[in-house]
Amino acid sequence: MAEPDLEKFKQIISKLPEDKRKLLYKRLREMPASKREAFIADFTKKYYTEPKQKQKKQSSVQSIGLGILIALFIVGIFYFIYAFNKDSIDKKFNQMLGMPADETFATDASESGIMGPVPNSFPTDTPTPVPASPTPSPVPIPADHPDLTGMVIVIDPGHQQDYDYEHEDVGGGTDADKEKATPGAVGIDSGVKEYELTLEYALVMKEYLEGCGATVILTRDSNEVNLSNIDRAQIAIDNNADYFIRIHADSAPDESISGVKVYVPSTGSYASSAAADGQALADTVAAEIGSTSLGSVQSNMYTGLNHADSLKSYQLVVGYLSNSDDDALLGLEDTAYKVAVGVAEFLGG
Repeated sequence: MAEPDLEKFKQIISKLPEDKRKLLYKRLREMPASKREAFIADFTKKYYTEPKQKQKKQSSVQSIGLGILIALFIVGIFYFIYAFNKDSIDKKFNQMLGMPADETFATDASESGIMGPVPNSFPTDTPTPVPASPTPSPVPIPADHPDLTGMVIVIDPGHQQDYDYEHEDVGGGTDADKEKATPGAVGIDSGVKEYELTLEYALVMKEYLEGCGATVILTRDSNEVNLSNIDRAQIAIDNNADYFIRIHADSAPDESISGVKVYVPSTGSYASSAAADGQALADTVAAEIGSTSLGSVQSNMYTGLNHADSLKSYQLVVGYLSNSDDDALLGLEDTAYKVAVGVAEFLGG
């Protein structure tokens, strides 16, 4: 390792927020030693800025005073640049570490063999979250509701309060692995946490589907759990679910992206019909909540879907918390109810 590169690297990471610094160290620890030097050299080349040289003065006192003024000026500049471009800078660091805001749209196979969009859920610093909308109690069930009698539905509220950094196999025919659990995205304006919102939506959906006659099991009914994606899939399998519905509210690098999207597994018993069914689910929910349908994507990137591909499994993205309009829509008191209505219509169709 070239000593100048290492010193510059240390200077750069010393200016990062603590959470970004920990993620970077973690990334380096997991990286093969043969790749670390090239990574650090590339990182330094991209992000190191040569400090301004102090002009020599005849008087040592004047030199010290001038140096202090220059240093304060430079620190002030960096502070204001970071303060006014925080989201952009955070996203660039996340992307460099392989962790975009929540979703990229690559459709080619990566070195890991993974096909389809690559999801990530690493929230940046955000304002204090606002409380989730209260769950209507009881949830109203219209007289003309779909008849779901006899169906067993397992609902998985995506994410959880705390990280689980241990890795598990992604499955789906790949050799890749990912962290077992993350907190998910954060509302760009509201500050709401994805793991809180998905649980609120799941509780409403459970009550509504039960009112339509279904037997409904939640993978979690609290935010303070530690359930990996494989654990969640196994709950659906153990209960012989007719449908496995995973609720998410994603984030995307482009803040203009909004709408309802459904991911389905590219392997398993229902691979041939999954894309069309996912499209129908996306269309139905989007129409019900007044959003745009982004259709369905068939992918082997999602651990929870891959390990439940013997069932009819759907990852329902109800909107993008990185988009101001979606963030506002998902925070409305009746949106969770409308999502439940849309899901019931799909299941009863």
